[in-house]
Amino acid sequence: MLDEVAITGYSTATRRQYTGAVSTIPGNQVNNVPMASFDQLLQGRAAGLYVASGSGQPGAAARVLIRGQATNGGTTSPLYVVDGIAVESGVFMSMNPSDFESVIILKDANATALYGSRGANGVIVINTKRGKAGDISLRFNTQHGFSQLARDHFDMMSTQERLQFEEEVGRETGRTLGAGWIFSPLNPANAALPAATKTRYAAILDSMRQINTNWPDQFLRSAAPFHEYELSASGGTDAIRFYSSANYLSQQGIIKRSGLERYSFRTNLDVRTKKFTAAINTAVGYTNNNLVESEGSSNSANPIAAVYYALPYEAPYVNGVLMHNGNKSQLGGAFDTREGSNAIERMENSTYKINQLKGMINTDLKYYFTDWLYASSNLGMDYRENVETRTIRPGSHSGSQDGVPGKQGMHREEMIRYYQFTATTGLTFDRTLQEKHRLTVGGFYEFNRIKYSNMAVTGYGITPGLDGTLSGITPGSALNSFIPQVGGRKTGSALISLVGLARYLYDEKYSLNVSYRRDGSSTLPEKNRWHGFYSVGAGYDLGRESFMQRLSWINTLRIRASYGSSAAPSAQNFAYAAGYGASRYDGSPAVIPTSVGNSEYNWEYTNTFNAGLDIELLNRRIRLIADWYNRSTEGLFLEEQLSQTSGFSSRPINAGTIRNRGIEADLSGDIIRTKDLTWSAGFNIALNNNRVMDLGGANEFTMGTYIMRVGLPVNSHYVVKWGGVDPQTGRAFYYDRQSKPTSSYSVATQSVADFGSSDPRYTGGFYTRLNWKGFAADVFFTYAQDFLRYNSIEIYTLNNNSFAASNQGRRWQDRWRKPGDITDIPSFADTRNFTSRDLQDASYVRLRNVKLSYTIPSRILTPTQFLRGAIVYLQGQNLLTFTKWDGFDPEDNNGNAFFEYPSPRTITAGVSIQF
Repeated sequence: MLDEVAITGYSTATRRQYTGAVSTIPGNQVNNVPMASFDQLLQGRAAGLYVASGSGQPGAAARVLIRGQATNGGTTSPLYVVDGIAVESGVFMSMNPSDFESVIILKDANATALYGSRGANGVIVINTKRGKAGDISLRFNTQHGFSQLARDHFDMMSTQERLQFEEEVGRETGRTLGAGWIFSPLNPANAALPAATKTRYAAILDSMRQINTNWPDQFLRSAAPFHEYELSASGGTDAIRFYSSANYLSQQGIIKRSGLERYSFRTNLDVRTKKFTAAINTAVGYTNNNLVESEGSSNSANPIAAVYYALPYEAPYVNGVLMHNGNKSQLGGAFDTREGSNAIERMENSTYKINQLKGMINTDLKYYFTDWLYASSNLGMDYRENVETRTIRPGSHSGSQDGVPGKQGMHREEMIRYYQFTATTGLTFDRTLQEKHRLTVGGFYEFNRIKYSNMAVTGYGITPGLDGTLSGITPGSALNSFIPQVGGRKTGSALISLVGLARYLYDEKYSLNVSYRRDGSSTLPEKNRWHGFYSVGAGYDLGRESFMQRLSWINTLRIRASYGSSAAPSAQNFAYAAGYGASRYDGSPAVIPTSVGNSEYNWEYTNTFNAGLDIELLNRRIRLIADWYNRSTEGLFLEEQLSQTSGFSSRPINAGTIRNRGIEADLSGDIIRTKDLTWSAGFNIALNNNRVMDLGGANEFTMGTYIMRVGLPVNSHYVVKWGGVDPQTGRAFYYDRQSKPTSSYSVATQSVADFGSSDPRYTGGFYTRLNWKGFAADVFFTYAQDFLRYNSIEIYTLNNNSFAASNQGRRWQDRWRKPGDITDIPSFADTRNFTSRDLQDASYVRLRNVKLSYTIPSRILTPTQFLRGAIVYLQGQNLLTFTKWDGFDPEDNNGNAFFEYPSPRTITAGVSIQF
């Protein structure tokens, strides 16, 4: 762990040479894990790396932060570099993680300054597998299994509970929520009805009590299949080596209709002569992704929301026919809202697909003038094309709704193209002088170009049989109401950089790293377009001093420190410019101002200090990497509010400072290390203290239920403080800003920021690994602690307004009913308000992965004469979660639980065979 090579993208260095903070994740920790998106596999693997998945949809991207959030309006994602070429962040479902040899996390100024304006949020360097000289080796891996809901935490009313609830609410308030009160013998409106009618009402209630629909079963798969096949080949000679792989992955989602299919191919070719080396890397992936509609919204078309909304006494099928609001009158009618059945009908008669084609290619060329001086050129391209299609079939109930012009179905296609080209050319001097002085000096010119475009068309009046294609769209006119919607845009950016680096190592003990980079970005006005960034780092290997040699139990003792600057240009390519857009004036085309711009717009500047310690003890049995950092980001991207008389609501400015300060530790050790048995364990932990230090003269500004305030973390909650329930009245009470109880409720005058942040203070992971005579067991946990999230689902499931017509949570059974009741659920008659009551502790510890494997002994394989190795394994992903969170999944990427796709549990069995 302490001697591995750290690849920075511009040079190669061992830990002894490198003075920065770096974490290495070996490829075997992300290879063959049953998840479709690579970024989610990094969770808990490196100290200071926070990964949170906002969706369990196969292939969904995660939120990735290195050392906390350092911006408010800029990008937060790290820079991803694959084989020396920058690639798009958050788009990984078409990449095969089994092709990765290692993933390196660069966290401090030595790395971020070297990448300049692209490295302010840290750098993740991915090195793919390469062939080795020797006979050609074939490896086949396949695994199969299933996914299911990881946490069955669904606490909604059953039929008996719902009917009783409707009756009780009717008696308490006189309000009609449903059949439980409409047909109740306790309803005063039914007292004078004929006996026959009362008998019929009783029969209706009895028949409804026989229905208790399990809505999770209607929308979720109990065992969603997972299949993966992979074949790779590698080998070659000292002059030419290659690695090639082909992968097929099929993962059905736990929500019906969702799933992903991926085809990926990669070939890496290495050529070496006496003075010339070339690495040619090509990869292409194609993904067919079926998604659920309206995920993360309260829309009843969202099946995750419908699971909560649907009434338990709603039977979706009558004699095998789905009854929905479009046909219920023909099928005899129903005494329910049909929210569940409508959602099923929508799911069956609509599609939402994304087909993604992603390609990466780069050539890394080096020509050696001498054995210590060489020229290099790395040219690469990252390309993505998405084709997104949405269809609502004609003739369906969903296709005839008011939201569909003409009420005869809809079809939408959108094509998105993303292109990034990077060219880096330079000269490197790397020589050892007088056996003690190792000097590396490099200078590079880099050009980076990004282009983005999309075009979309939405048409109506779909011809039956031609749904799913643009050919089914009826040409629009003012008479037929089928006017199509057409749109699109193009944008791009460019970055030119001059890079210099120097690294000096004396007697394998003292190291000095210096870098300077000057960037020019098209996303900033000309006066601020160019800026320089630098870093200085020093290291001292005490373990190599003569006075340390007597301490044989200390194998490595190294201290290091670094300081430097970096920045981030605006996430908007033309935020600095006054913008104009198309409009209409008096029925004619017109151009109008759309943005005010800011000719003073500047970079977001980041300065980082890091101090670290590397230790190995007891014959390298115990290993520790520890770091302390202080990261300050100045000139935040903010929106200044303008007078409405200006014609604009805001303009982009730079103001304020955010500081991230924290400690990181990665400790591992070999508890037992013998010929036949090894047992190792380790953990990593990161503590991040995030603070807003300045807001450019202002003290705070609000963003809905969040606040940016000097002295508080970014993403601090800002909401009215819940006080509880008055035992005498059953009404909720709150606290004002002086912490005095009050029955009044005002977001404007009572909201406070006493509840911390939606970002965890503590993150990390821990593992244990046991190997014995071919048997191996790996157990890996991840955790995130000390943060709160809004459980906004309860706004709909514990609510007495119109949402109460939908199913409600069982917690209503504990509501206040009479004076003296002690409870935290108000009377049903009390107004439901959004307060800190809706904040919940989302801290969790998750059993992320367990893998059991057996390596078949060579003595069994040798007689076959063609098998070189074989491993059989069983693994489980996302097996258990320990949390106080009251919902399907505590993990989140935005601080707000709002009917998101829950993360699944996946269990697979596989075999890996080498020929």
